[in-house]
Amino acid sequence: MKNIPTSFREASASGKVSRGLALAAACVAACIFTGCTSGVKDTSRTFSGVVLDAGHGGHDSGTTSRYAGREKDATLDVVMRLRPKVAGAGFRTVMTRSDDTFIPLSTRAAISNRQSNVIFVSVHFNDTRRSAIRGTEVYYTSPCSAQIARNILNQIAAIPGASSRGIHTANFAVLRRAKYPAVLVECGFFSNPIEGRRCGSGAYRELLAEAIARGILIQRRGAGAMLAAE
Repeated sequence: MKNIPTSFREASASGKVSRGLALAAACVAACIFTGCTSGVKDTSRTFSGVVLDAGHGGHDSGTTSRYAGREKDATLDVVMRLRPKVAGAGFRTVMTRSDDTFIPLSTRAAISNRQSNVIFVSVHFNDTRRSAIRGTEVYYTSPCSAQIARNILNQIAAIPGASSRGIHTANFAVLRRAKYPAVLVECGFFSNPIEGRRCGSGAYRELLAEAIARGILIQRRGAGAMLAAE
């Protein structure tokens, strides 16, 4: 997807709405005591399931690159590699798509919201006109999702040759509509010649899947947790 500072093309435009002092105070109190924005269930330390979302699909190819092909194919490949690793660690897994199908953003969020005791992880790749830019970014909306974002980013950044562009808050539709902790992982830039070629490689996507799975496991079970194959 395009690297746009405040949004990306999948996200719905959202204007800021004025709120009364009482509502603002209630929201602040909710964040202080629960770590989540209003309406989000904090399962960040208790989750038993993970909803895996491969970005784009069907007529929505996402970004395309001569280095890495189509984003929709790359995201699905990573998620298909990721699912058995997460399931092998004992978590229930749900996929928003398992083939080249277009799934509306509202439906992706609804699939997650119908589950119980889960977190939501959406996988994407990035793009920008400035081809020198590279690295992984992880986005979240609710404060209780921040540590999930940080753990996943740290594991991806530990891949030899990978780099971090940090975790960031964003008002993306799939995050904004989530009733559980949710993150969106921008695994790397298709537009960077070196990183784009890596992202187009099955071997590198396997490393990405392992890193994301490890980040999820660390979030739930602590820093010493390891995947079954490790």
